[in-house]
Amino acid sequence: MMRNLKKTERNQALASIWNKTMKTSNVLTLLATLCIAVTAGTAARADGFSGYSSKHGSIQQRTSNAAVDLGKFTWLAPDSSVNRIVVSLADQSLYAYNGRQLVAFSNISSGKPGHETPTGTFTVTQKDVDHHSSIYDNASMPFYMRLTDGGVGLHAGFIPGYPASHGCVRLPLGMARELYQHVDSGTPVEIISTPVTATAQNTATTGIHLAQD
Repeated sequence: MMRNLKKTERNQALASIWNKTMKTSNVLTLLATLCIAVTAGTAARADGFSGYSSKHGSIQQRTSNAAVDLGKFTWLAPDSSVNRIVVSLADQSLYAYNGRQLVAFSNISSGKPGHETPTGTFTVTQKDVDHHSSIYDNASMPFYMRLTDGGVGLHAGFIPGYPASHGCVRLPLGMARELYQHVDSGTPVEIISTPVTATAQNTATTGIHLAQD
C-alpha cells in the first residue's frame, strides 16, 4: 500500500514537472517568435540613411526587399562657389555651376506622381541647416534651401532611385552638405522636365553646359 502511494506521488511529481517544462518551453518559443518578428520588421524598415526623412512624404519602399539608399555625388571643384543650379527631372539629377563651369553633380529624388516637383526658374530664398517640416510630422530636412513659398526646396534625403518625395528635391547627404556651404541665398535654381544632355544643345534658350574646358 505504501509502495503504491509513493509510486503515485512520484508520478504526480513527474507530471507536474513535465507540465511546467512544457509551459516554459511554450513561453520561450513565443518569445523567440516575437524576437524574430521584431528583427524582421526592423530589417524591412531599414532605409540605410542615418535617420533622415523627407519633408515631402515618407520614404517610398519596395515591398519585395529592404530599401537601399542609392545617393551618389561628385564634387569637381571643391574651392569653387556655386552661382547656378540646374535640376533635371528626366535625369533625376542636379548640376551645380559656377558660371559655365560644372562644379558638382548628383542624383536626386524628386516628387512622386501626384506630388510632382514644379518646373521653372526659382531662387534660394531661405537656408536652414536643421530645418523641420511644419506639414509632415516635423520631419527632418537637413541642409534645407527653400525654393517656393509652399515649402518646396533642396535638402538631404533618402534616394531610392526614383521620384519618391512630395515635391522637394532630395539630395544625397554629402551633396546637400557641400551645396549648402557653397550656395548663397538668391542663387538661381532652374528645374526642367527634360534631360540636361538634350537641353544643353539649345544653350541660347537654357544656358546649360555640362562642362567647360
